[in-house]
Amino acid sequence: MDHISEYNVGGGLLGLGPDILLEILSEITHLDDVRQFLILCKKIFKLQTHQRFLKMIQQTFQIAKQFIFKKGIEGRVDKNKFIHSKNDDWCTIAVNPIINEGIASIEIIFNNTGYMGRCIGIADASCSFAAGKGPWEAGNQEKTVRYWDDGYIDHITKGIDGNQSYKDGQRIAVEVDMTIVPRRATFFVEGVEQSNCVIGIPEAIRFWACIFNSFSSFNVSKFERLIKSSAKGEAGSKGLEYGKEWK
Repeated sequence: MDHISEYNVGGGLLGLGPDILLEILSEITHLDDVRQFLILCKKIFKLQTHQRFLKMIQQTFQIAKQFIFKKGIEGRVDKNKFIHSKNDDWCTIAVNPIINEGIASIEIIFNNTGYMGRCIGIADASCSFAAGKGPWEAGNQEKTVRYWDDGYIDHITKGIDGNQSYKDGQRIAVEVDMTIVPRRATFFVEGVEQSNCVIGIPEAIRFWACIFNSFSSFNVSKFERLIKSSAKGEAGSKGLEYGKEWK
């Protein structure tokens, strides 16, 4: 081989093949650095369509989580799952860490919840959920956004419909994008973006989930940082403003 082009390294990074570029990408530990790497040129940007890319990124940017388990809460934690006790009672479990930058998503699967008492959402990072209290109680109504299993979203105003209802065994996700103005929370059921999102969310939030019935549970199937938002803003979508009454 007499020419550098034969070694596939001509032009520095631009001369490298996609597999080598993906190996370089896998060594980057900060998400902002990944974003900068991907926008160097069209060739590198196209790595996002490579079959290895999504799997690699999911493995690299999973968030280490911790359930906030208050004294007196009726239940227990088993790895990624919160399991209710034998007594019916509201259990609202927030998840650390606080999200205050980038794009992050949590995915929850509920089980054995019966006909009521499933809820997922976001809370201002200042919120604290006491044992036996729902996410709207103890002064938290205006600090939380609550996506109920009947498809309604609550905040200051109760019962705004338009999103899909969900049930046990389905994948329910909330994604927050802290990189845009206004900041946004988007909801998903089985990977399908829902019509109502919430805009202008606080600069620092926690995700949480809530159950009521005895022996019900929820599992955190994913908790990850994303390179780009999954939200497409489909036609007919509506942005509900955090901190305001909705109509």
